[in-house]
Amino acid sequence: MAGRKLQPGEIPALTMEYILHGLRNICYGEIILVAQDGVLMQVEWNEKRRLDCWQDAGAGMCPYSSAALQEIAARIRKEFGLLQYGKLVLVIRHGRLLQIERTEKQRFTGLDGEGI
Repeated sequence: MAGRKLQPGEIPALTMEYILHGLRNICYGEIILVAQDGVLMQVEWNEKRRLDCWQDAGAGMCPYSSAALQEIAARIRKEFGLLQYGKLVLVIRHGRLLQIERTEKQRFTGLDGEGI
């Protein structure tokens, strides 16, 4: 992938494997995909360890079948493809994908000369 520019909305296969790995292994937390000009710029993990269920965290459980993971991957690709500037947040609770949040930033130029 080095040297090749990503197309808008594209999530490379290795990056999607990394995201799905996070979905299989994070008990509580978020996976964040950041877009700029519709291009994936970075992926962040934010894992939380809750003290009230510490023994359950990291149990290596994966509640998803491979078919379910492929459906989730398709949904992530679809939602990310709609994003120009901003982030797509995958919220994980109790080892399951609870929700997908899409936060889009809108850029305006020509207002007071600078934009945002």
